Amino acid sequence: MNKAQRLVQLIMLVNERKTFTIQELADECGVSRRTMTRDLMELSELGVPLYSQPGPGGGYRVLRDKVLPPILFTEHEATALFLAGQSLKNYRHLPFDNEVNSALHKFYHYLPNEMKQKIDHMQQKLVFWIPPHQLEIPHLKGLLDAALNPHPVRITYEAAQRKERIIHPIGLYTMNGLWYCQAYCELAQDHRVFRVDRVQELIVLPQQDVVEIKLTEKENIRPWIMRMDDTDTIELEVHLTAEGVRRCQSELWLSSSINIHEDGSGIIRRSISSSYQLWAVHFFLGLGIEANVCRPAKLRSLVQEKLQQLLELYQS
Repeated sequence: MNKAQRLVQLIMLVNERKTFTIQELADECGVSRRTMTRDLMELSELGVPLYSQPGPGGGYRVLRDKVLPPILFTEHEATALFLAGQSLKNYRHLPFDNEVNSALHKFYHYLPNEMKQKIDHMQQKLVFWIPPHQLEIPHLKGLLDAALNPHPVRITYEAAQRKERIIHPIGLYTMNGLWYCQAYCELAQDHRVFRVDRVQELIVLPQQDVVEIKLTEKENIRPWIMRMDDTDTIELEVHLTAEGVRRCQSELWLSSSINIHEDGSGIIRRSISSSYQLWAVHFFLGLGIEANVCRPAKLRSLVQEKLQQLLELYQS
């Protein structure tokens, strides 16, 4: 094994272990203690943060974050990773330390000049845009911690009303630049989705202080994204003008449910959770005369009530 191969193997070895000795690594790599000492010194000079503890029971360990071994990328892989990393830059908050800029800087710095030029040109022609929000979300990391190491939290949630809830977070997802937390809510005794920016306070609760909740599929957030409770649904029917069709096609949850007529107008027929009714009222009112909510009768009645309130507001 040549020196370059040995150093790559060494980076992987030290990352796998909490502590190690020179002799252990020398035996594993088939070299002398003196050679291994020189190799470790070279790793340190390359930026691998090694710490040595002298004396009986001592040894070496890696400080702070682990360092990845060298990875070879094709031109297309390097471009894809760079642009994917850039798409995170528009997030003001992430549930982990935001080191996107430093990671992109390192990645870009060591690319060949020809590839740098191609990426520069690509950035002028292609952008992965995430709408930047100025909303404060101080409890994003706390909710992720509660999902990764399952434990309940008490939150103060600001929606139509300000309420305290005890929830068991399952996971987080982001959509249109906003963060959402899927969780089991003890107050509702059911699964709910919470906008993370509306969580005003968060207190971690000891597991033994609350009733144990058996969460199904708690290891994975994906089955819950855009999930609907089939036991509590209403049948939605909305007639759309051609302009209404165009505007609803940009909404992920509606686009697949639109039946378009030859003249460009259309109709929406689908089931939605009854808990979404108030949201649907505001959404379809925002379309004005481009949408006519026909069913269910209760939703149509809510639209009429809201229109009457608007009329009274503008007549005063």
